[in-house]
Amino acid sequence: MLLDANAFLPPLGGPRLAEEIDRCLPGAVVRVPASVLRELEALVRRGLPAAPLALALARQLTTQPNAGSGDETIVGLAVARSASVVTADRELRSRLLSRGVSVLVPRDRTRLVLQRPPSPRRVSATVKTPPPVNVRPRGRRKR
Repeated sequence: MLLDANAFLPPLGGPRLAEEIDRCLPGAVVRVPASVLRELEALVRRGLPAAPLALALARQLTTQPNAGSGDETIVGLAVARSASVVTADRELRSRLLSRGVSVLVPRDRTRLVLQRPPSPRRVSATVKTPPPVNVRPRGRRKR
């Protein structure tokens, strides 16, 4: 389980985050990508009021080393590790689901809900024969 930076910010972030993850995916091993810690540190430097608490919460979890930054890094990590992701970012959620990654998203201010990627369509191995064509016999038409 990987957490995006916005998972630590209100309304998701807080002491109930771990409870909600465990409720949705019991026993999930939670990790914070190093790029997310760097993003939260940048938010603290910019003076975002909720950022110091978010960074403190993130530092309590195991860090997943990674290079790079941004959403594409999280997508790459999630695909490589077959990990689910917690995020409130709609665009990131869409990209993750399209790559086959399950996502925990906020349902309201205190609850998360698991969204699984769509199942791949099963392609039938049978060959469909075309329907018969009505052919009129040649000759005179009845009037």
